[in-house]
Amino acid sequence: MSQVIEVSLDNRERIVIPRELQSRLKLMPWMTLMVEEGSDGQVCLSNHAEFPLIIDKQGVLVVRAKPVGDLADVTRYERDHCVLELSQRVDS
Repeated sequence: MSQVIEVSLDNRERIVIPRELQSRLKLMPWMTLMVEEGSDGQVCLSNHAEFPLIIDKQGVLVVRAKPVGDLADVTRYERDHCVLELSQRVDS
């Protein structure tokens, strides 16, 4: 279902999308949106499906990726592995 929602430009000429719409469309600050101009003067804004793998966030490189498994299990495994290594060093 198509819905028309009013957006605006802020004083820096950036498009401002209401938070409710951002949440519903699952838009994130690092995502790319495509702007298309129709022959009749209409403007279409669409979500670019690809996510950048590495982004610069205030001078720090951050990887944006979807986990392939349960991160709780990975954290538990790594913690247990580190504890085992430390206990082996102490016993030696």
